[in-house]
Amino acid sequence: MPWQPRNKYCWDFWFAQKEKTLHIFFLQASQLGCAYNPEKRHDQTSVGHAILTEHGWKEIDVNEPALQRREANVWDNHVIWTGSILHNDGLYYLFYTGKRKEDLLVETPQERRTPQNIGIATSSDLENWTRTAASLEKPVIPNPGIDSEFDGSNWRDPYVIKDDINGQYYAFICARPKDSAPDAGGVVAVATSSNLSDWQDEPYKILYRSDEFYLLEVPQVFWRKTNDGNYWRLYLLFGPHWSHFFTHKIPIGVTCYVRSQPIKDRSKVSYDRIPWENEPANLLCQYLYAGKLVNPETELHPVFYGFQKEDEGGHFVGGISDPQWAIFADDGKISLTDAQPK
Repeated sequence: MPWQPRNKYCWDFWFAQKEKTLHIFFLQASQLGCAYNPEKRHDQTSVGHAILTEHGWKEIDVNEPALQRREANVWDNHVIWTGSILHNDGLYYLFYTGKRKEDLLVETPQERRTPQNIGIATSSDLENWTRTAASLEKPVIPNPGIDSEFDGSNWRDPYVIKDDINGQYYAFICARPKDSAPDAGGVVAVATSSNLSDWQDEPYKILYRSDEFYLLEVPQVFWRKTNDGNYWRLYLLFGPHWSHFFTHKIPIGVTCYVRSQPIKDRSKVSYDRIPWENEPANLLCQYLYAGKLVNPETELHPVFYGFQKEDEGGHFVGGISDPQWAIFADDGKISLTDAQPK
């Protein structure tokens, strides 16, 4: 059975590992605070925290969020949205999306919305989080704005890794170029840093550009050796998002992925020059959205989780799915199985 925190809506999530314990952080909203209307959850969001036990997921503190919006006139006083966690030199870094109530609305092909920005909080134990000094007054990775090549609104869902080849940090950010078609053109942009505090300004590079989807959401990026051990592939998992005004062959609420061609020497390939396989996005899971793999760089068959976005009637479901296991084929394609492979 999928797991739902009691009396809350629960959707996008990301992982952190502390010793042998798997921690999950997720977007949550009080059902009562939303008047039991899940469509209101996006403006009532905080970050929840649970750990995986032998009996299933267990919330750390049902009453105290791991992170929530601030009340003062600051850049993240409206909502806190999806992020990721990176462990580095004894500290956990939580990258998150935030919005400010006082910002002006920006026109996009789908709607008018305030700009999204990215900040950082840190913790030594995954339970007590403090925003970094750089995040207190302004975003650490600010929205490029309407005068950039992007739309000035979408700048969210940062997934951050440390590249073990060059030691640099890379934030992969969901965005939209302002010249994109109204039903396609979503990108995953790349910001770089050498110290997790100072991040590259524009021009931002592009990891992947979609010709199929309006937006790519909740990404996961990882390197993995091919089954023969001689090459590498880079993978990008994402949740595809598009306007309801357009018809697509892939239904709403799925997880997709793209894979690079085999790469012999990673040091000679930059993230804006990845040789992706010449193919449409691969469907990884038809019924679960925002799916992520646990430790896909090192596990032979990493565990996969997602959440059900809608039921057959189009109503929001949410929660954390039961586990599935990933199988990586020799050609780099991924499939899922309900039974853990031997």
